[in-house]
Amino acid sequence: MVCDDIQRELVNRGFDLCHPIHTSWYNNLIISEGLVESGTLKLLPEPLSFDDGEGRIYNALLIGNTKSIWPVFLNWLSTQVDEQKKDGSIISDEQALAQIASPFDTFAQSSITDTIKQCCSKEQSDISSYQLFWSNGKSQKVDVDTGDDSTNTTDSVSVEDKSNHCFNDASDSFLVSMQRVATTTGEYWHDDDATKLCVHPEYGTWTAFRVVVVFQTKSTCGVADIPPTPPPCPCPVSEEESKAAKKVFDYALQMSSSNDIGYAATLNKSWAEIAEYFETISSGSEWSKVDETLKPWIQLRDCITVGREKWKYTDAQLLYHYTRDAEILLDELKRIGD
Repeated sequence: MVCDDIQRELVNRGFDLCHPIHTSWYNNLIISEGLVESGTLKLLPEPLSFDDGEGRIYNALLIGNTKSIWPVFLNWLSTQVDEQKKDGSIISDEQALAQIASPFDTFAQSSITDTIKQCCSKEQSDISSYQLFWSNGKSQKVDVDTGDDSTNTTDSVSVEDKSNHCFNDASDSFLVSMQRVATTTGEYWHDDDATKLCVHPEYGTWTAFRVVVVFQTKSTCGVADIPPTPPPCPCPVSEEESKAAKKVFDYALQMSSSNDIGYAATLNKSWAEIAEYFETISSGSEWSKVDETLKPWIQLRDCITVGREKWKYTDAQLLYHYTRDAEILLDELKRIGD
């Protein structure tokens, strides 16, 4: 089935989290929370399901990654830098890197879109079209037969409701609450009180969700069955740890408010938006160079012990995701080249 093909290919490209889901699970959740009625979030499409004959009925995939993505990304980046230097006009890694816009985002989007296209275009595929809903609010719809790609390139979403973390106030964007999608899989617990992060019983807080892919089947292939929502993941965090994390979260808000960032600029944003926002006020290829306002937000993930010893990001990966400092990538390229 297409899900198995996509999962295998994505693991090779560093995306080791790939969960079959049904979009009705997410839609029912955000309806029950009043987020659709308030206009905060939009419903995902609910096309017919696949039945893979092995007990799985789904119409979409949630795709993400653990720290396993970092070495794959660096190998990709090294190849891109070498390509930029081939004609001789660019002689340094720094010059070559400057030619690659948003390296990690480019890598993630190209890797995932290429994989989906490759697997859905196979002769035996039952997919007629699919839609990609990215964590940054961009969306794409692709027709498998014609290859037509309709892309929404909206980059920013204004928000007002401070009780949630993914918002949609603009008619030309479609921001999905990836954390809510993750909780519907039954594999993640959402820490809505302390860190505001999803916690996995094995990986802890060290996961990132990139995109929800919704599939449209060919007319004779889909089934109308909607599988029951999986039971929720039990809380893997102790009460003491949760209280300690809440103190760090409150401190992070206090630091943000005292440094002209403000409450609305932090809690009112998704984690992807927070990282993007902080790029404008902080950089740092070393911890000593990171703005004090940013440090508590980074440390939030570290408050949860489950998964930390095995799955915590390296310093370089963690710092880059929050600061997007090119110096980090240059140092990493030098390290893997030695």
